[in-house]
Amino acid sequence: MHETGLASRFVEAAFEEAARCGASRVKVVGARVGVLQAVDVDHLVEDFAALVRGTALDGARLVVERPAASASCPACGASVPGEAGDTPCPRCGQAKLVTATGLELTLAWIEVE
Repeated sequence: MHETGLASRFVEAAFEEAARCGASRVKVVGARVGVLQAVDVDHLVEDFAALVRGTALDGARLVVERPAASASCPACGASVPGEAGDTPCPRCGQAKLVTATGLELTLAWIEVE
């Protein structure tokens, strides 16, 4: 069910962006869904296809980019791959890492005619 709501948000955002651009047709909708998001990408793509059927976006496909998880240290700025946890920074040992990437959930781009 979460994927259907998310697909609906992407459809609405694509409609708005297409109207803003004066596009006659949307071919591709690009989204960023970080790997730390609990999203089944296959279901998201299927739900998107079902929601656009019979609309002005009919035939548009959803392409999902999956940014990897990374964390950074607020004290020294170090960047490390993976999810932030309760471990201190491997470089300075001073601060707990904070998630930098992997939580994205955005409409990234649309391809129009």
